[in-house]
Parts: sequence; structure tokens; C-alpha cells
Amino acid sequence: MVGAVILFAGFVVSLVGLFTKSAAKWPSIVGMVVSVVGAVIGVIVLIVSLVLASSALNGALPAESAPSASAQPSDAPSSASESRPTPEEIGASAEEINRSNGLTTYDDMPDFYPCVGQYVYDSELSDESVQLLVDGRDPLESERELATQVITDATLTCDPQG
Repeated sequence: MVGAVILFAGFVVSLVGLFTKSAAKWPSIVGMVVSVVGAVIGVIVLIVSLVLASSALNGALPAESAPSASAQPSDAPSSASESRPTPEEIGASAEEINRSNGLTTYDDMPDFYPCVGQYVYDSELSDESVQLLVDGRDPLESERELATQVITDATLTCDPQG
């Protein structure tokens, strides 16, 4: 913000200097060019920052980095039990994932995550996709649309204000 104000002030001073009589014009022209170039660079940096922040908020960046951090711990329990995770495990995982992404909207609703867990447990998703969701990873490619629909429906069904 401060940089934008300084760029604008430099542009205005250069514009004033350009119309001053009996003064050299080249410093004013250089000042205007520098302020315009600075503004263009600032806009590019802003757009890149917003795109990166947006993808991080949408879960694109954490989803890619999360499996590397939890790959080993999640492999051991899933090989020990090949069955579908319990509704309690699903709800606890959903709560943990939401909190790690900064979503605290449902913290004051004690029945929300157990309801989501039961809804996902009762869904048509395969045991493997449910386990992948509990592990914080993407579901099977063939079930991604179904998983998105199940999670959306679970949220709308379990949110008393939804």
C-alpha cells in the first residue's frame, strides 16, 4: 500500500514538473516512466500473490504437501485394517482437516462432525476412497465427483443453519 502511494506521488510530482516552465523536462519524463513501470510490476506481483493465496485457500497447495508429511503414519494403520473407517474416525478427520485449513465455522456445533462422519460412512463411496479422505488425501480418481457431492451434501445436511 505504501509503495502504491509513493508511486502515485512520484507520478504526480513528475506530471507537475513536466508542465513547469523553464525547467528541464527529462527528469519529469523519467519519473513518469519509472512510476508507470513500478505500477505495472506491482499489479503483476499482486495478481501472482492472489492466485497463489487462492489456490492455498482452496486446498491445492496443502493437499499436495500433506501426503508427504503423513504418508508413513497413514500407511501403517490402513494396512492393518482394510475395512471402512468408522463414522467417528471420519468426523475427527474432517474436523482436523478443516481446522488445519483455518475453518472454524463448525467448532461451536458439537454434532456437526459426528453427523458428517455418519453421512460419509453411509455414502456410496468405496472403503478405499473413504480411507483416503480420512488420511487427508484425494479420493480415487473415479470417485472424485461423487466424493465432492457427498461432502457437499453432508455439510448442507449437518449444518443446522445451512
